[in-house]
Amino acid sequence: MSPSITSPSPSFSSPRQVPVLIAGAGPVGLYEALLLTQLGIPVRIIEREQGISPNSRALGLHARSLEILQFTGTVEPFLGAGKPLAKVHYYKNARLVGAMPIFQSSDLSKYSMGSLLDQAKTSEIFLKKLRGLGVEVEYGWELLDTKVVEGGQGEEDYVETIIRRALEGGNVVKGEDQILGDFESLAEQKDKEYETQVVRSKYLIACDGGRSTVRHKINVAFLGRSLAHKTLMWDGHCECDIPMTEMSAVRGPNGKTLLVFPMGDGLVRLGVEDCDLAPGEDFEQTLRDLTIERFETAVAETVYPAKFKVISTTWLTCFKVNERRAESFVYKNRIFLAGDAAHVHSPSGGQGMNTGLHDAHNLAWKLGFVLNGLAKPEFLLPTYEERGAMADRSIRVSSALMDKDRTKGFIAETKNWLFFLIAPFLAKFFGAFLFAPEAAMLDVKYEANDLNRPHKTQPVPTNDEFKVGIRAKDGAIAIHSSSASMEKEPQTTLRLHDLFTGIARFHVVVFASDHLITTSGTKDIQTFLDRHVAQWRAKWTYRSTLIDGYTDKDLFKVHIIAGSAPPTSNVAALELSKRRAGDGKVYVDSDRQTHKRYGFASAKAAGGIVVIRPDSHVGFRVHGVQEEAWKDVDEYFSTILVSQSD
Repeated sequence: MSPSITSPSPSFSSPRQVPVLIAGAGPVGLYEALLLTQLGIPVRIIEREQGISPNSRALGLHARSLEILQFTGTVEPFLGAGKPLAKVHYYKNARLVGAMPIFQSSDLSKYSMGSLLDQAKTSEIFLKKLRGLGVEVEYGWELLDTKVVEGGQGEEDYVETIIRRALEGGNVVKGEDQILGDFESLAEQKDKEYETQVVRSKYLIACDGGRSTVRHKINVAFLGRSLAHKTLMWDGHCECDIPMTEMSAVRGPNGKTLLVFPMGDGLVRLGVEDCDLAPGEDFEQTLRDLTIERFETAVAETVYPAKFKVISTTWLTCFKVNERRAESFVYKNRIFLAGDAAHVHSPSGGQGMNTGLHDAHNLAWKLGFVLNGLAKPEFLLPTYEERGAMADRSIRVSSALMDKDRTKGFIAETKNWLFFLIAPFLAKFFGAFLFAPEAAMLDVKYEANDLNRPHKTQPVPTNDEFKVGIRAKDGAIAIHSSSASMEKEPQTTLRLHDLFTGIARFHVVVFASDHLITTSGTKDIQTFLDRHVAQWRAKWTYRSTLIDGYTDKDLFKVHIIAGSAPPTSNVAALELSKRRAGDGKVYVDSDRQTHKRYGFASAKAAGGIVVIRPDSHVGFRVHGVQEEAWKDVDEYFSTILVSQSD
C-alpha cells in the first residue's frame, strides 16, 4: 500500500524553502548533494533510514566512475579505500581453471581497472566530504508526498513536498532489507506518530531507490519486466577450501555459479546465481524458506568437492531481478529521477550504482547553470532525459552477463565449461574479458540533441568514435618545454583527462596539428583564442561559488594540443607554453595518437576544435582552427547559454 498521510496526530510545521531537495542519501543522493554544494547551490538532503546502511548493495566503482570522480576532485579517497579490481579467478568443480583480467590494460583510461569498494564505504567517503562543506544529511526523515505547484501570474512553479519522521523508532519496517530488487511502493506503518513538515523547493531530485515514493507519487511508469531469476546474497565470515581472498567465479557440478567478492577484514560476499532452494519454487517461497543453513547447503553443493562452512553472518538476502526503467526521468522540469529510482536491473556487471553516479554527474551542472541564470531551464533541463539511453545500456549489459550463467541444458553447460577452460588463454591473447569495455563503462555515449550538436555543414563522421555525445577520450600528451635543449631532453608527460578538472567548466580543446610549427600559425591561433575566449568570459560567468580546484569562476578552459613540438625558434609557441592551465597552454601530442582518437590525424593536418561538456562528453566538434571554426564554437555556446547582460 502506498504511504498516505493518515497517521495519527501528525504535527505539521510551516513550509521550509530550499533551492534543491534531495530524497535519499545513498551514494547517488550523497554525490548529487556534494556536487551541488561544490557548485554553490544550497541543498537539503533527507534519508528515511537512521544512518548509512551497513548492508551494501553495490561493491565496486568502474573505470568511468573513477574518471568522473577525478574530474570533480574526489577520487583519491576512493582509490585509497578500495582494492584494485584487476582479475577474476575461475573454478570448475572446485579446480582452479585460471585467472583473467576483468578490464583491458591500455591507455584508453588512466584507470585500467575498477576499485572493489562496498557501497557503505563509498557512502561514508561522500558523507565525510559533504560534512566538510557544512552540509548534514537529515536522517530519519522520509518523503510522504510531493507535487509540482504551478505559480501564479509572473511567479515560478515550485515543488511542494511533505516529509515526516517518527516521534519514536524509525521508518524502516523490520525485514524490509531481506528482499532486494523490488519496485513496489513501501508499506505504511500503522499506529505511529510523526512530526511532519512541508518543504518548498525549486527542484526535487529523487534518489530514493527502486521502490521510489517520488516515482509512485508523480505516477511515472516503471517500464520493463520481472524475471524468475533470483540470486541469494550473503555477507559474513566462512571457511572454504577455495580461497575467499580474490574475486572468483565458481561453476559447480549442480550447474550453478557462485560469485566471490572479498570485502576486507576477512568479510566476504557470496552470491549464488539462479538459485532455487527447492525445485520450481517461486520467489516468495524462496524468501520464506531462506535460512543460513539452507544457504550454506546451496553454496556447499556449488563448491563441491570443496568443503564450505558459515562461521558468522552479517546479512542474508535474496535479489529479485527486475529490468525496468522510468518512462521519463524529468517531470515538469522540476522533479528528476536518479539511480535506482530511475532504473533497476540485475547486479551482474555492477552497473547499478555506477550508472546512478553518472546520473548525478549529468544533472548537477545543468541545475547549477539554471540556478545561476546561465541557461534557460526549458532548454537545458529536459536534456537530462539523455540518461534514459544509458539506463537502457546498463540493463542490456547486465542482462547479457546474467544470461551467461542462467542458460541450461547440455549445450549451454558445454559452452560454459569451454568458456571457463579457455578464459585464461583468451586473456593472454586478447587482453580483456569479453564484456570488459562495456562493464568498465568506457563506451558510454549520448545521441545527438540540443547539447550534443553535429556541425551544421561539415559531414557527420561515419565513425561513431568521432561523433558528438561520446565520452571524451583520454590520451597521452606532454608539457611543452621552453628549454632550449627540449629536443634532447624527455618532456613531462600527463594525460588529456588531467586537464578536465572542474564541475561547471566547458573545456575547449584545440587540436592544432602542425599549425604551431610556424610562428605565423601560432600567432593566428593565439589571436583567435584570446579574442573569442575574452568574449565568452565577458558574457558568461558563474555567479555562485565554485569549489573544484580553480580559484576563478570562468566557465571556459582552453587547451592547445600540438601535433609535434614547436621548434625552439618559435617564441610565440614558447610563450603559450608558459600560460596557466586552461588559458591556452600548449601541450604536445608527438605521436598524434590523441589527435587520432578525436578524428584529427588526417594527412591534410587541418586540426580541429572540440568542446567538452562539464560532464566530460563531447558537445561539439569542428574541423579547422581558423576564424570560421571559432565562430562556429561561438554559435554553439550562444544557443546554450544566456548572456547575463540580456
